[in-house]
Amino acid sequence: MYATKALSTFITQANTNRQRSDSTDHIDRTEYLPLLQRSLKFGIKTGTISLAMFLFEILLFVRLSFGRMSFALVFLPLWIIVLGGILDGIICKTQHFLRVFSWTLLFSFMVLLVIRLDHNVVALTWKVVFAPLFILLSIVTAALMYILQGHHVGYYKLTDSQYAAGLLYIFATLSAMLLVVIFIVADLMRPTVFRTILFLEMLAPLGVALFCLGAYAVSRDEFERLLQYGGQAAVHPKRLVLGKSGWTVVESEGVTWMPMFGEVQYEPLDIRLRSKFLELCPCCACYPYEDEEDVLIVGGMESQRTFT
Repeated sequence: MYATKALSTFITQANTNRQRSDSTDHIDRTEYLPLLQRSLKFGIKTGTISLAMFLFEILLFVRLSFGRMSFALVFLPLWIIVLGGILDGIICKTQHFLRVFSWTLLFSFMVLLVIRLDHNVVALTWKVVFAPLFILLSIVTAALMYILQGHHVGYYKLTDSQYAAGLLYIFATLSAMLLVVIFIVADLMRPTVFRTILFLEMLAPLGVALFCLGAYAVSRDEFERLLQYGGQAAVHPKRLVLGKSGWTVVESEGVTWMPMFGEVQYEPLDIRLRSKFLELCPCCACYPYEDEEDVLIVGGMESQRTFT
């Protein structure tokens, strides 16, 4: 509601200012259709997820208080989101394979949890139930470390808010992994002690709080970017390389959209620094490099061309 009110106020003021003949602000002369499209897209996604989580909390409260509802029904809002993510990645093919695999891991965890709790399958241990969730958290942690390491070597250009959010996300995922490990160990080492239960109850809201703080930092950063640029997409020229089959576009600097980070600028590293980065960290070989001088073979002769 706060974001909708702020967006409405901003567009009203901008439309009023753009009609003034003495206006010099470039934002006032910007067409606001891209801003409206991005804002509506963000609002629909955020509103849907928030509504689903709110319904899930209500259903979980009813299940824990009265015990008259199965966990399969409690997870109904989450089933819709998870299945929607899987179908979107498989049918529409708008997601990376790793994201579809992450949705599948989350779906597997929910199915195993429902079987364990609703049908009381004792043979299905908690270690097996939480295995997909632990793998998912490991993938998220590795992806976050890849992004932050890319920022350190200069491939990703994170803002201060995005970098702080990345650190908060890592602490949140590590706390969630620690929570899963302690829960499994405590379940195997019965009976559980009061200190372990107290630590688990403190660790769970801590991870949620860290994740929410990171999301808030990214949301504020995206909101300020919308106010500054009006939702217009930035133009980044591509480099061209002349090959035997003609001119082809090579990977160059640009902007990509990342979940939990928003828009992130990236720029391929200079190949002359490749050996230096590899000496510091072998993982730097995973980041794209770009050579300013490409060696081309044309008609059996070797020639060098520099592209700017």
